[in-house]
Amino acid sequence: MTTMNAAGPGRLLVDGDGSAAWNMAVDQAIAESISVPAESDLPIGATLRFYTWAEPTLSLGYFQFARDASPRFDQIARVRRSTGGGAILHHHELTYSLTVPTNPGEHGARNDLYRGVHAAFVATLDCFGATTRPYLLDKRHQGQSDPFLCFQRRTDEDLILCGYKVLGSAQRRVRGAIMQHGSLLLRSSPFADELPGIFDLTSMEVGVTPIVKEVTARIGTSLNLSFAEGRLTTAERERAGGLVEQRFAADQWWSRR
Repeated sequence: MTTMNAAGPGRLLVDGDGSAAWNMAVDQAIAESISVPAESDLPIGATLRFYTWAEPTLSLGYFQFARDASPRFDQIARVRRSTGGGAILHHHELTYSLTVPTNPGEHGARNDLYRGVHAAFVATLDCFGATTRPYLLDKRHQGQSDPFLCFQRRTDEDLILCGYKVLGSAQRRVRGAIMQHGSLLLRSSPFADELPGIFDLTSMEVGVTPIVKEVTARIGTSLNLSFAEGRLTTAERERAGGLVEQRFAADQWWSRR
C-alpha cells in the first residue's frame, strides 16, 4: 500500500463538462490551495477530481512546441497544460486529477503515485470486463523521437488494452504539493480515429459513474484515504476564474514555446 503525506480526509470532486481553460485552471487552483491554503480556508488535503470536456480539445504538454501541432487540429479548442507529456485530444474521455500534499524537501516524480493510481484503474477496468496491463518500456526503442500525441507514446506505467494505450498520466510539482493528471480514453474521436478507447476495444456496457465510484474507492485504499464528495472553496473558484483569463485562455500561454 502506498501512503503519502495528506492533511485530513480526501476530497472528491466529480464535475461535468468544462471548457479547456476552466478545466486546467481548476486543477491549478486546487494545487495552489493545497500548497498554500487561503487564510479563510481550512487546510485542504488530497483532492481527487474527475471531469469531462465541453468540446473536442487539443491540450499541449507544458514543454511541447505549439508549432508542432498538426493542422488537422486547427479548428478545435486548444490549451496548454501545466503538466508535461505529449499532446492529448480530449473528446470521448474521462479525465482525472489527483493533487496531494508533499513532505518538505521532496523532489522529482512520484513513481509510486503513478503506480498506485494506475493499479486502481487496472483493477477497476478488470471488474467491468476490460483487461489492461502496464506497458513495460522496450529498451530497444530508446532514443527515438516521441510522437506528438500522448496516446501514441509509451512509458512504463501506461495502461495498454489490445495493443492500444488507453490511460496515461503526467505530474507537476508546486511548492508543498504534487498534481497528477490522467486521461482514460472511452471512445475514439473523429479528430484522432487512430486512437480507440475502452468501449471500442471491448464489449463493456457500463457508464462512467460506476467507473468513477469504483476507481475512487481503489485509489483511496492505495493512498490510505477515505474520499468524501466535496466542492471547490470560494478561494479556489475565484483563483480558477483568474487563471482562465491570465493564463489558460491567453494566446501567450499557448504560444510560450
